[in-house]
Amino acid sequence: MDIIQLDQAISDEARAELLFAGNLLVYRQRPAMQRMIEFTRELLAETLQGLDPVTAQKHLSREVFLDKVGAVQTRFRTSEAAKLIFFDVLRECGVTTDQCFYDHFPLRVVPFDTTHTGAHRAAIGHHRDTWGSNLQCQQNWWAPVFELEAERTIAFYPDYWEKPLANNTATWSFDEYLATRKNARPERGIAYPSAPRPAEAVDESGVVKVVIQPGDVLAFSSAHLHASVPNTTDAIRYSVEMRTVHRSDVSAGRAAPNVDNAATRPMYRWFRHVESRLPLSQFVSLEG
Repeated sequence: MDIIQLDQAISDEARAELLFAGNLLVYRQRPAMQRMIEFTRELLAETLQGLDPVTAQKHLSREVFLDKVGAVQTRFRTSEAAKLIFFDVLRECGVTTDQCFYDHFPLRVVPFDTTHTGAHRAAIGHHRDTWGSNLQCQQNWWAPVFELEAERTIAFYPDYWEKPLANNTATWSFDEYLATRKNARPERGIAYPSAPRPAEAVDESGVVKVVIQPGDVLAFSSAHLHASVPNTTDAIRYSVEMRTVHRSDVSAGRAAPNVDNAATRPMYRWFRHVESRLPLSQFVSLEG
């Protein structure tokens, strides 16, 4: 796995070839990403009313913190303006958005230690995003909102690019997850896992903790095993992320290797066209 630094856009085909070979791409200082950061920090400032977002949990009880930050996450997740800014980020990285489909666009929050964690305010464990979608041509985009450090960032496990990890992809059900979530409070946890999980311990000896700057954007294959680094600092981690599928990759059969995914149902319906918002499932069926 190479971490390739880019100061310019590259083509969809070139990006796919690099990502599906297991490399990581860091697009440095994208102007639209700076706008994304400003937008997100303004949302946090409005809700936290003068508290520093990266240390706010020091001044709020767990319940108040979860409510306030959850409210920001809801506003962000439902914001059309936020999506449009990030679509500009994709274009600045070379994505032809007239052929691009996206899943969702959340604001991730990882508090420090474990006192203020809950639902979408927590570190995410080891996983491949392809375990849930069953789309090996899926790509991930990830970017920090504030400064990072090695113990407050995202981790990759390149040894597992070709090495399988036991998991529950054969039995996990998205429909069961939806049924459980239906009666849950917004932005709160539920009993059924939101994605498949490992069934064995991960060897941490080969971990790579990627630290990039606010304004940078990280792209990686969704087949990469990755996780949140447990936050042992004294500052909250905020990041944004989007998952995409490019129609040209589907048509050409470009994809990362599948080493351990036992799922059989591609979730094309999760993805919508960046511009028309029509589901990818409609285009796939048209292509036969």
